[in-house]
Amino acid sequence: MAGTEARPTKQAARDGRPTHESQAGTPALRETDHCYNSHMALHAIITAGGKLPRSMAHLADSPVKALLKVAGRTLLDTAVEAVQGVGEVERVAIAGGDDVAQATPDGTEYVREGETVMDNVANAFTHLGGEAHGYLVISPDLPFLNASVLSEFVSTARGSCDMGLPYVSRDDFLARFPGAPNRFERLDGRQVTLGSCICMTGTFLKQNIPLFRDFFNARKFAHRVVLMLGLPIALAYLSGKLSLAALEERASRLTGGQVRGIPVPDPAIAYDIDNLVNYEHADSLLRGAESGADS
Repeated sequence: MAGTEARPTKQAARDGRPTHESQAGTPALRETDHCYNSHMALHAIITAGGKLPRSMAHLADSPVKALLKVAGRTLLDTAVEAVQGVGEVERVAIAGGDDVAQATPDGTEYVREGETVMDNVANAFTHLGGEAHGYLVISPDLPFLNASVLSEFVSTARGSCDMGLPYVSRDDFLARFPGAPNRFERLDGRQVTLGSCICMTGTFLKQNIPLFRDFFNARKFAHRVVLMLGLPIALAYLSGKLSLAALEERASRLTGGQVRGIPVPDPAIAYDIDNLVNYEHADSLLRGAESGADS
């Protein structure tokens, strides 16, 4: 992977500034760089290296979650169809192991997986040409994902920020998936859940791969995530008073680019399969929809 790793700076952490500084002196994105994604070719990266939990291993021949069938169709096929239906997407790279290589759908490009999710993203980033393009990164565990919701998200993100992350309100989620198990967080006084994709510029992605690696490595250690985000964000989260504006501002300072949360009304972008209960609920809903369509 081209580029240099970054090292944390103690003074920056104390000042509340971005805590990573490139060893090669890579500057933060300049104001003149904020033309965002809209003028760039857009490529998609599907990270298909995740494994099924033990409780779901009996449901598939392969241990790879992306190859799990929900209502008779693999999660990977669902993700690919949705991505290929987004008019702005030109190329689709799928990062995974040998099982994924054998199941790669037509019109996509296979990239060998690394040891972590960020290795997969970095490998696909290099394969697709690096920073000259925009990128849509997707986790293939979304059984209801479709081209319509992705197109709406991509259009908004590419015209307004260096990195966009979708979020869905609890009301919208449960209206579409009544009774579905999911985790929600309080933001701006209401409950929301994040979508499982990111849209960003290539320059932004290249510059922040070291930071993204650190967040990925810290994800299971709450105190480390708190230290990275800063005490004000942590206190606001714990008190239920966290605001979208504060999160966007902190994320933008950490990354050196414009980061935005993108509200999306269609919860298909946020229903992911993490456990057996998620799977059974989704499988039942999709099979019920197919039966209704056939009748």
